[in-house]
Amino acid sequence: MKLDLTTGKVEGWSFTGGLMFNMGSSNPTTTSNTNYATQGSMAIVTGGKYNDRFGVAVFSVNKEIATQNAKTEFSVGRINLVNVFTDKTLDVGNGGKARFIANNGITYGAEYFDSWVTGHVIYNARRTSLGNNSTNSAIPTTTGSLGNDLVILSLNKGDNVAGSKFSFNVALGHANRLLDYLAFVDAKYDFGGVYVLGQVSATGMSKNANFMLPNGNKTGTDWTQTAGQFFSYTGFNNSDWASNRGMYNIQVGYKNKEAPVSAKLGFVGSFGDGYGTLLDSKGGIDVAGKFWINSYDATNEGFGFMGAGGRSGTSIYVAYLALDYKLGKAWKVGLDYSFITGNNNYPFVANAVAGSLKDKLTQDNAKGITYHEIAPSITYKVGKVSATAYYGRNLGDVNYGKGRVEIRYDF
Repeated sequence: MKLDLTTGKVEGWSFTGGLMFNMGSSNPTTTSNTNYATQGSMAIVTGGKYNDRFGVAVFSVNKEIATQNAKTEFSVGRINLVNVFTDKTLDVGNGGKARFIANNGITYGAEYFDSWVTGHVIYNARRTSLGNNSTNSAIPTTTGSLGNDLVILSLNKGDNVAGSKFSFNVALGHANRLLDYLAFVDAKYDFGGVYVLGQVSATGMSKNANFMLPNGNKTGTDWTQTAGQFFSYTGFNNSDWASNRGMYNIQVGYKNKEAPVSAKLGFVGSFGDGYGTLLDSKGGIDVAGKFWINSYDATNEGFGFMGAGGRSGTSIYVAYLALDYKLGKAWKVGLDYSFITGNNNYPFVANAVAGSLKDKLTQDNAKGITYHEIAPSITYKVGKVSATAYYGRNLGDVNYGKGRVEIRYDF
């Protein structure tokens, strides 16, 4: 449960506070102490259990200044990272952000965070040599945040502004002594239901990456994972970070509020010496598929800069298709298909080997996994309540299925 409440405005001033309750697996992290104080992507740890959270997730002071020609918004405190590189719901940082929204529909944004963390980062810190390789204790390394100062500048224009058919989103970022640059460009043209979308993202990692963690900085290129305690993927040289990574996404689709059918067809590719370009596994990348991008392993899928695509020599290529059909006002059924290949180094086993599952996943056969994901889904929505169920089935080098049910109420 994530509950964020914002007070009414008094002369443009307001206050936001939010609680997070989370119990179970596949959840981000924790801790508190100014420079390294983001407490993961959620709230504090309860009872030393890594996956269980309850506490304050966000709190901020906000100010809005509105004129006839524009609106300006400021927020300072512990706030969600709302940009194309992150998960806007869970990822957080200590700092501030400003947005200037002009009447022509263009929004100018600036963000600065003294400490920050994403679910993707915290899981990788825990799984690699950056953490303590322990599943039973929540020490600062695995529960804190990065103290590498983060700056992000953005410029975007929506496609529903003043009847415009063209929209764009451009963002540039820098994380001190960790990521020399983060870049994201998104451009879309709508021909009246049928649209064309192009996205490019690139990131450069510092030569001697310095992870500023609560229990001491970790400098260098070390990626070591402890065999026997954590899965060790040996398809690539684990000590080499990719220095300059890139990925692109080309998509054509159809979406019309009046039509019951919507569809998108696209292709993802990579360039440079890796494809990990985001602070989160998906961020603002628009693709089809339910699980392949961020829901099998919590650390390695998708485009996170510390995931499988963060290693030198990795690449990924994905062809995808999504179809949705509305059955009246409340029901919608869908079908997603994705074909994933390349030197993606995903943590799946191509061939059965002797031993336990842990032993299987420490074998040198995680390099270049090629598989298909077929994912049917059904959604029911009435008012502010929605329920979604979907199932993803992998075929090819991997034979694996996973299902998920989500019930959601938005206040």
